[in-house]
Amino acid sequence: MSLSRPIQPVSSAYLSSYGSGESKYLPHLKVFEKGEELFQSDPSQSTITGGYEPRANVDPLNQNTQDKIIAAMKQLIFRKEHVLVQFWSPHVVGKQKFLTNIDQPSGVGVIDERLLSFMINSKRKVLVVEDESEEEDLDPIARVFTRGLPEWTCDITSYLPKYFPQKASAIHFDLSGYLALPVFDSTTQLCVGVIEILTSSEYPDFAYEVRQVCDALKKQNLTCTRVFDGPAENIPNEWDKIWGILKSVCDDHSLPLAQTWAVSPFTTFVSYDTIINQCCSSFDAKCIGKICMSTVRLPFYARNKNLWRFQKACRERHLDSSRGLVGKALSRGSCFREDVTKLSKEEYPLGHNAHMSGLTSCFAILLQSVESKAKYVLEFFLPSDMEDVSHVVQTLKRITGVDSGFVLGDTSPMDFSDISDSESIVTDGSHIGSSANESIGKRCAATFTHDEEASSPLKKLKK
Repeated sequence: MSLSRPIQPVSSAYLSSYGSGESKYLPHLKVFEKGEELFQSDPSQSTITGGYEPRANVDPLNQNTQDKIIAAMKQLIFRKEHVLVQFWSPHVVGKQKFLTNIDQPSGVGVIDERLLSFMINSKRKVLVVEDESEEEDLDPIARVFTRGLPEWTCDITSYLPKYFPQKASAIHFDLSGYLALPVFDSTTQLCVGVIEILTSSEYPDFAYEVRQVCDALKKQNLTCTRVFDGPAENIPNEWDKIWGILKSVCDDHSLPLAQTWAVSPFTTFVSYDTIINQCCSSFDAKCIGKICMSTVRLPFYARNKNLWRFQKACRERHLDSSRGLVGKALSRGSCFREDVTKLSKEEYPLGHNAHMSGLTSCFAILLQSVESKAKYVLEFFLPSDMEDVSHVVQTLKRITGVDSGFVLGDTSPMDFSDISDSESIVTDGSHIGSSANESIGKRCAATFTHDEEASSPLKKLKK
């Protein structure tokens, strides 16, 4: 019997259609609490590996963590059943620190020979963690534990064998996707282990799986929420001030919605085309190699609760900082579009969501904090009958005066209809607003591929 089967891409987007009652039809894990069930069929399989042997006297702290991981695993729901989950726990023997999944909880979505065989092979591994080791010489599990940051790939074949020693075994057992998440104690903030997920299906993103794990861990006072940290660190009252700006402008001019975007920091590592690179927190293959912008955790103001669905869609998607309305505002200081729903999906992937919410006209402007130097893009959606945005600009100038703590981007008149399709604006690191990304800031480019309408209301600012 052949072990191969067609692998179909599975997107996490369709899962939003599942309500809490329908989630029972999605696969749950079959959890092996200590792994002993895996070896019942073959007593010859040894769990003693590399000179490390599980001891009868279990550390109470490790046992407590293990119990929490078991409870969390039992809550996990996956898109497809051919998935395996393992927990790797740190142990100290003498002066050496090890990571092992021996006597640690694990699980599979379905009892499958390939999944169980790979899991049993993993039980023979003990990973040595050394502070002075070169990160690239470590196993993915050790790298995740050492860095405290996730690592993932949509295609295991993209790993070089030296970066993923189990690559050949994973391919042999028909595994494709890979995700490893650090687990932190919510009280001490110490890393207590790593959760490893492998899938047989080829996923274009892992956002759903990450959210599942984070939600399950939270109930056990554990976390990997650093994964979903927002694009900037808030200083006292800074985001409150931005929210006040959004509210004032929306209330004064009856704008339906305003929200904040910022460059998303690199908080994950991804293997792509045999190279391990830093990436944003979207866990989406579309973001690989890009500098992205996110609105997660940042202030927004909606005058109508019916627009919360659109804002939620914005939180769930990153924008390419080199394209679109928001990207142009980041690189040029401000940007206007009479109808964002007419932009291509590449230029504005939220166009369909905007159309469904009745949003069309949009104005975006750069805002920089004087104290933190953080850069934000404020995105204002305008009423369809607003013919002149100069009053909105004047209100922004008034609110962001000398004592506001912010500097507004370029508010001079703009006419994008004169900018050729081939023109590109390249920014340096100062446009990124995140020290973590300054080294690659020169890769951030805003390319104008759409002529603006000749009747742009911003032209009236020239008068």
